Amino acid sequence: MKALPFPCIRPAQDRVLEALPAMGSILSNNEALRGAIADGLMLKDPGAAYYVYECSGEPGRVTGVVVICPVNVLTGSDEAAAESVDTLAAARAIAELKVQPRPVSLAYEASPVMDIILGAAKEGASLYAVTDPAGITHRVWEVKREDAVAAIRAMLDQAPEPALADNPAYAAALTGASQLLADEARTAGTYTGKEPFNFTVAALFPAALVSGAAPQVPMGLLTHQIARWF
Repeated sequence: MKALPFPCIRPAQDRVLEALPAMGSILSNNEALRGAIADGLMLKDPGAAYYVYECSGEPGRVTGVVVICPVNVLTGSDEAAAESVDTLAAARAIAELKVQPRPVSLAYEASPVMDIILGAAKEGASLYAVTDPAGITHRVWEVKREDAVAAIRAMLDQAPEPALADNPAYAAALTGASQLLADEARTAGTYTGKEPFNFTVAALFPAALVSGAAPQVPMGLLTHQIARWF
């Protein structure tokens, strides 16, 4: 599986409790998001990193890792969902926002070694520890030290392709947004195949711990720019 670190757009660490309730407005359009970044409410990480994500509450605790994967990992999502009016509208909204609003949840075959690596990352100070109205606590740790990044990447390189563990309509909207942006680039004669919209931000959860639908990272907590703003 190809799963890479990425530069994240996320709430400022000291303003996350202010940002999350306002995320519907912040991610309503590109201008609002850029305004939140200019205000310091949101920030763009300058370098690439992996993010360890943990949610805890009923029925238990699950740890995943947030990465970017080639968008074709979502190929095969529900065709009916892909063709629905709502999904097409969502795809256009994501393409216009130029940011993926939340990671898509995928299930992968984790290993004992990967569990150890992610456990070691969680021994450090977390970026966020917030509890939502449903009583679920969300914690995030940033992994950018070179040796830790290399260890995670090596383990994911050995893992088979993940399976969708999210709403098929959301996966279809992400695929649709990628296609819209690719079509624009081809029309402009600038398409290379290496653009950020060819990747999707994904939260990888151990398949053994999730059945059907995996946890979802809160909207706006870990996002990624998929196209140029200007």
